Amino acid sequence: MIIKIERSGGITGILRSNVLNSKDLPITLRSNLKKIIENPKPGSGPLRSPPRGAADYYTYKISIKEGTKEDIMEFNQYNMIDELKALIKYVEKNLE
Repeated sequence: MIIKIERSGGITGILRSNVLNSKDLPITLRSNLKKIIENPKPGSGPLRSPPRGAADYYTYKISIKEGTKEDIMEFNQYNMIDELKALIKYVEKNLE
């Protein structure tokens, strides 16, 4: 599975992007990835808007491609599930 994570926003508004193969993830994150794929709306849950006055929050777009199937999720830092938080934290820490 190929995973592409794009992050935009923040103070500088710069778009950052990382691509990785799920085989390169630690076992716990591979398990999280399975939960993300099985969840019908992985980034949503109850949609929480950014707090009033929030201007520098991050928005994310994650594409998960397996064969010819591709799932795309878009969300902000305030409405992501824990499994997505762990995946994003790992990618940002280890692949930048």
